[in-house]
Amino acid sequence: MNKHQQSGMTTLLITSMLLIVALLFSLASYKNLFYQIKRTQNEVLARQAHWIAEGGLECGFAEYKIKKNNFTDFDECNTTKLTLKLIPVTSTEFQLESKVKFFNSLKKITKTIILGGGGVISTLETSASVELKGSQHFVPNSTEEKNNDGDFYCKTITSGGVVSFQYTSGNDDHFLTTDLSTSSHAGGPLAAVGFNCASDYRSNLFDVNHPPSYGTSSVKGKDIVENATLDIFKSIFGKDISEYSQVMTEIESDPKGIIIGKGASERTSGGWVKNCNTLIKNSYVAGKRRIWVHGSCALDGNPFGSVIENTADNAVQLVFFDGLVLLEAVSHINGLIYQYVSDSFNVRDGWIDLFNNLTLIGVTPGGFQEHNVTAGEYDKSVINVRGSVYIDGGIGIDAPNKIVNIDGSIIPSYNKGKSSKYIDSLFWQEGSWHDF
Repeated sequence: MNKHQQSGMTTLLITSMLLIVALLFSLASYKNLFYQIKRTQNEVLARQAHWIAEGGLECGFAEYKIKKNNFTDFDECNTTKLTLKLIPVTSTEFQLESKVKFFNSLKKITKTIILGGGGVISTLETSASVELKGSQHFVPNSTEEKNNDGDFYCKTITSGGVVSFQYTSGNDDHFLTTDLSTSSHAGGPLAAVGFNCASDYRSNLFDVNHPPSYGTSSVKGKDIVENATLDIFKSIFGKDISEYSQVMTEIESDPKGIIIGKGASERTSGGWVKNCNTLIKNSYVAGKRRIWVHGSCALDGNPFGSVIENTADNAVQLVFFDGLVLLEAVSHINGLIYQYVSDSFNVRDGWIDLFNNLTLIGVTPGGFQEHNVTAGEYDKSVINVRGSVYIDGGIGIDAPNKIVNIDGSIIPSYNKGKSSKYIDSLFWQEGSWHDF
């Protein structure tokens, strides 16, 4: 082999090696490129699965809200790719799980739904103190909690202040927690009560110097909770009190809703809705069941009919917003009574205005007179319930540092179906991804 042939072979060998090295680098580059492409594809699929799962949460939330009272499954939202599951945590808290299988990607997201509202949890729930007079038989919320004997941890009154009983003049004045064990003495608005409260969750309050015919010792049981921190508007409607206009608008837009006292001309100078009793009665007769009263209101007689009904079909949602309330022998109320009184409301001036405008208001108080008001005896009294009244539903009052006065033969009964009939507030848990 001559010198030129050797040189050519060397050149060919070097060139071949360079080509092989270049090919190897090229193959490595392509392999990395294919890896990156595949990784990007997987990332895209993962993100698509994530957004499908989040869309599933939205779909499930909407479907559950529509079918809440008759919910069985997510028939409208579940697909071959998307599966939704509702997991109860408490009676008002649920975990909504959204699971997606998208090609080879599997994504599961779980968020918390709060079922706001539900009425009140006690027969009477108020941030105010409570002063009781007369003869009262309260049918409590039996709750879902029991002791080892199967007796319920009942709730009658939850108060932000104290609950006290004062004797007036009757021979059977007392506050009694009514359950099956006391049925020989007292029943509820719908006759006998069918459950037993645990013995330490049953009260019988009276003046020991004037004992009633039932009971030998005055007892304040655990069914009465005092000095509690309460935000009743939010518990009922699922919104802060500063958002009250949203609730009012929602009620006004409901075919069964009406706003009374919205215009200044409908109220006295001191804020009492003129002829509130007649306006409410006419509204009820016309089929209105969600009644928002803007201002103070005085009621008497039977604006809501004269019977306690077995069903919640005609239950009312009665809201008194930033005003005083006088219930003077209102015979029967089926549903929820809610009252809000702002801190700045001048209670004494409000009651004085009632006496100054009795003709316009149309209801005269029977338990106190103007001189009682001017003497300062009612400076903190935001609601006066007098006479014989049957209530089946619940009572909620937001009035911190004020007083609720109940005087007479009052028989209120807790009824969740009636107190929560028009409450369907549903929202994501505060602090979740869906806050605005």
